[in-house]
Amino acid sequence: MGLPNGVHHIAICTKDMKAQVEFFFQVVGMELVALYWMHGVKNTYHGFLKMGGGSIAFVQGPEVGEIQPMPGVSHAPWTAAPVAAGVMQHLALNVDTFADLLAIRDRVRAHGHWIMGPIDHGFCKSIYLAAPEGIMLEFSTSEGKPIDAGAWIDPEVVRRCGIGPQDLQRYKNPPEFQSQGGRVAQPKPDPSKPLMQYPPGRKSAYDMTDEEVWTTMSETTPPVNVKR
Repeated sequence: MGLPNGVHHIAICTKDMKAQVEFFFQVVGMELVALYWMHGVKNTYHGFLKMGGGSIAFVQGPEVGEIQPMPGVSHAPWTAAPVAAGVMQHLALNVDTFADLLAIRDRVRAHGHWIMGPIDHGFCKSIYLAAPEGIMLEFSTSEGKPIDAGAWIDPEVVRRCGIGPQDLQRYKNPPEFQSQGGRVAQPKPDPSKPLMQYPPGRKSAYDMTDEEVWTTMSETTPPVNVKR
């Protein structure tokens, strides 16, 4: 109960919302489903393009254009290149079949974009290209087959990652968790664990109760009043 079952959205910063929307609409075939002022962030737009049951989302604000990209730090210059820890290296989008993979390759090439592949990785087949602002983009298919953990968890790599036999067994067998209906108390922020950093002068969610976060940060009114 309570486990994630897919990607709701992936948010990527941009300094040119229209260019990203145009590319993912025209070249990839996604539908624009939301474009509005980002809740709680001044002078910032949030755009969503539909991707199956989830979305790719873009965020454009004035500060984004002031941050200079640096290949190898802010983004990867090619799909397998190293970047700073915690930074997205590449974005892989799923298609159902190998025929679908060739179809999306045709679509990309028909719009004048260079794209590499397919390459067979054993548990998936993939094609690769660069999207606007240096996003390294991959399309993949596993053709409906789950990854065989017995064949694709390499004992040597397991050891090099410092993972022992007991940990490996744990990682392959997530325990059941019984929800308490949201009644688990909020722990105090622990600096030894990952924490968000709020801008100076802005009240931090760390100082709020769950109820205060809900009442002060929620914004459910759409920008357009649609009469059905």
